[in-house]
Amino acid sequence: MNISLPQLKAFAAVARNKSFTRAAVELGLTQSAISRSVRELEEEIDQRLFDRTTRQVELTEAGLRLSQRICHLIDEVEQTLRESQVAAKPSAGTVQIATDPVLTSMSVPAWLAGCRKAWPAISIQLRDRPQEGVLQSVRNGEVDFGLATDPVAGDDLYCEPLCVDTYHAVLPARHPLATHDTISWGELADSAVLTLDQQCGVQPAVEKALTHHRVRTGSLQLLGHFAAVFGMVALGLGIGVVPSRAMGAGLSANAVMRPLRPQVSSTVMLVRRRGRSLKPNAAAIWDALRVQEYRDARETSPTMPVL
Repeated sequence: MNISLPQLKAFAAVARNKSFTRAAVELGLTQSAISRSVRELEEEIDQRLFDRTTRQVELTEAGLRLSQRICHLIDEVEQTLRESQVAAKPSAGTVQIATDPVLTSMSVPAWLAGCRKAWPAISIQLRDRPQEGVLQSVRNGEVDFGLATDPVAGDDLYCEPLCVDTYHAVLPARHPLATHDTISWGELADSAVLTLDQQCGVQPAVEKALTHHRVRTGSLQLLGHFAAVFGMVALGLGIGVVPSRAMGAGLSANAVMRPLRPQVSSTVMLVRRRGRSLKPNAAAIWDALRVQEYRDARETSPTMPVL
C-alpha cells in the first residue's frame, strides 16, 4: 500500500468534523484538497470510508473501524515528530568531552568559555584522561568527542585539526641561553632536558625532533605536567621543552621561555568516532570550539594560516 500521512490526517479531520468544509478549515487546506486525499485513500484501500449526502457526511462501517484505530495513532506520530524536531535543535542538554590534563590546563578553559557564551543552555562536562584514554573513551562512546595532541587517525576515528602549537624551550632566567631571542635544538646538547610524557601526546614529537637534529642530551626526563617542568626549571634542574601555550598557565619569574628553531609543532585535534554523527548539541560545541580558536588565533596573530 502507498498511503501517506496527509491522506490519513485528512480522513481523521473529516471523521472528527463530519464535514469536508470544516476539515479543510482545521487543516488550513482547500476543500478540494481534502476531498482528493480522502478519495485517494479510499482507492488505495479499496473501501468506501464516508457516505456523503448534500447535508451530512457519515462514516461507513469500514470508516468507523479505521477511525477508531488510526486517529490516536496519528496524534502519537505527530507528537513524536514534534519531539524529534525539538531534540534536533542544539539548544540544551549535556556534551561530554574527553581531554588530557595538560590541554585542560592550557587552552581548554578559554575555549569552553567561548562555547558557553555561544550556547549558554548547553552543559559541557570534561573528562580528564591520559591521551590513550581520551581516544578509547571516544571509541567506546563514553564521550561525544575528544581533544588530543597528534592522535593517529584510524578506521574508527575521525580527526580534525583545531590548532597548531610550536615548541619552546624553558630556561632558568640566569641561564646563558636566556639572553637569546631563539634557541636552536642543537644548543640543548648535553643539557638535562625536561619534557612531557606520552600521556599528553607531546613526547613523540620532542623525541623525534631531538633525533632529527642529532641532539644528544645529558638526560631526558619525562614528566606528567608542565607545572612540574616549570618548577624544576625555576630551580635550575634542567631546560624544559613544552608547547608554547603552556605559558598561558603562568611562568615563574625565575624562568623564561624562548622559541626553538627550526620550528617544530604539534597539532591539537578534535576527535570523534568515524561514521557516527554527533548529537546536535555536541556538533554545535564542536563547531563553536573551531570558531573560538580561530578568533583567538586571529587576535594574537592576524597572519596565522587557517587550518
